Amino acid sequence: MSDQLATIIVALISTIGVVLVGLMQMFKKEARANAKENREDHAIVSQQLRMIFKTVNRVDDKLEKHLDQHKEGNNGKSVPRK
Repeated sequence: MSDQLATIIVALISTIGVVLVGLMQMFKKEARANAKENREDHAIVSQQLRMIFKTVNRVDDKLEKHLDQHKEGNNGKSVPRK
């Protein structure tokens, strides 16, 4: 048997082994439970990130408005120098 053929056969056996292990893991009860828990955790983190994004946007809008007031001198505290 040539070295090239042996390399191909080893690669095929390894690939088939990985696929079989993956299929066995997919059907294990713990793997399904972990996948469900992972999806739930992902949903929670995604929701928290959305809340943080909204909060940051609100703060940004308020800060922009406040800075514009200072630039215009509407609040009596800051007037641009000439």
